[in-house]
Amino acid sequence: MKFILRLGLLLVSLISCSDNAISEPDEVPFEASYSMNELSVDSGYVGPVALGEIENRQISEASGLAVSRSFKNHLWTHNDSSDHNRIFLIGPDGSDAATFRIRNTGNRDWEDMAIGPGPETGINYLYIADIGDNDMIYDVKSIYRFREPDLIDPEVRIQWIDGEDVIRFRYPDGKKDAETVMIDPWTKDIYVVSKSDFPTVVYVASYPQNTQDIFEIKILGYLPFTGATAGDISADGQNITIKTKERVYNWVRNDNEKVESALMRPPVMLPYLPEVQGEAIAWTKTGESYFTLSESKGIIPVLYRYDKIAEQ
Repeated sequence: MKFILRLGLLLVSLISCSDNAISEPDEVPFEASYSMNELSVDSGYVGPVALGEIENRQISEASGLAVSRSFKNHLWTHNDSSDHNRIFLIGPDGSDAATFRIRNTGNRDWEDMAIGPGPETGINYLYIADIGDNDMIYDVKSIYRFREPDLIDPEVRIQWIDGEDVIRFRYPDGKKDAETVMIDPWTKDIYVVSKSDFPTVVYVASYPQNTQDIFEIKILGYLPFTGATAGDISADGQNITIKTKERVYNWVRNDNEKVESALMRPPVMLPYLPEVQGEAIAWTKTGESYFTLSESKGIIPVLYRYDKIAEQ
C-alpha cells in the first residue's frame, strides 16, 4: 500500500513538472561555449527593404522598437536618455501616426521596448526598459509595463495614458549597462541582456514579477560575445533574437523548450545591413519579417524590413 501511495505521489510530481517545464529557469546559470566566428547565415530571409524615412523629427535617438498589436502594420518606438516619457507610433512607411506620454514613469535612459502578454489574459502590454547606464553608476533599474494604447484621438497632438506597473530590480553581480529587453510570450518571463560584459550576461525576471518591492534579478546564463544593443522574442515564441551594432543573432526555439536550452545552441546570423547607430529590432506578429531602425546621428533614420522567403 505504501509503495502504491509513493508511486502515485511520484506520478503527480512528474505530471506537475511536465506542465511547468518552461515556466522556471534552471538554478545554475548556463555557459554557452560555441565560437561566434563560425556561425552560418540563415538564407531563408532577404532584405533590407527600405520602407521610408522617419517623418517625426522628434524621433532622434530611437533605441527600442515593437510591432503594434492594436494598429495594423504600425510600430512603436521611443528615444533614449534626455527625452520625455513618451512613445511614438509610426506607420509602415515611417510616417508619423501618434505620440503618447506615459504617466507615472520617468525616462532616465530608456534603451529598449517589447510587446507581449502580461497580468490580464488577452491584453497586449508594452514593456519600456529604463536600463541604460553607460557609466554603470545606478543601483536600481526599472521596466515600465502598461496596456498598449488602442485608440488615437485625431484632435489631440499628444495623448496621455497611465503607466500601470513598474518592475524595479538590482543585478546580483553589480551595476550594469544594458540595452536589451525581451518578453517570452509562453511564460511572461522578462529577459534583460547586458551590453558591455564579456561574456554577455542574460538575466531573467520570472513571472509574476514583483511590482511592489525592489528585487534581485537572476542570472540565467552567459553568451560568448559582447555589445548587445537590442533584442526580441517573436510572438510565437520560436525566434529569440539579439542584435549588436554589426550583427543579428537568432536562436530557433523548439516547442516547449526553455529559453536557456535554446541559447545553449549556436545561433544563426540573420541578414543585416549595419546602420549608423542601429539599436532597435522587432519581429512582426506572424514572425515572417523583422524591422530595424537607427538613431539619427546626422542622418534621417529609415525604417527597414527583412522578409522570410516563402516556401515553394
